Amino acid sequence: MLTSEEINYLGQITNHTWGYPGGLNKKVPTAGINVSVQGDTITCAYTTIVNLMSDRNLRDQAKSFEDESFAIIKEYIKELKKEFKSQAGRALKCKELDTNDSIEVITASPFSPKRTAYYRRFTTFKVD
Repeated sequence: MLTSEEINYLGQITNHTWGYPGGLNKKVPTAGINVSVQGDTITCAYTTIVNLMSDRNLRDQAKSFEDESFAIIKEYIKELKKEFKSQAGRALKCKELDTNDSIEVITASPFSPKRTAYYRRFTTFKVD
């Protein structure tokens, strides 16, 4: 179980709002990762804007977005653990509990096959 001081460290590390130098998001300029801490779980919400070129190969495109999101979240958690260890003086254990993704089309035209969409992945971890 995390102490209140350790929860404070997590909050400082993951905060990227005004007044903080970007948190860990500065390493991923084309996407955003928002983290919420709820008790002994953290939820990483990864969001990026993607272009879908046609409906025919949507599965292939979605697979590439999925692979990219897994890699970025994995790297984010690795950096989170590293930063937590330097601040708290102990290792942070993260066990993935759940992950799901979605694609939300935000622009479409009947005259063009190109569609712009949000790709989102929500991954929940148990931390100790």
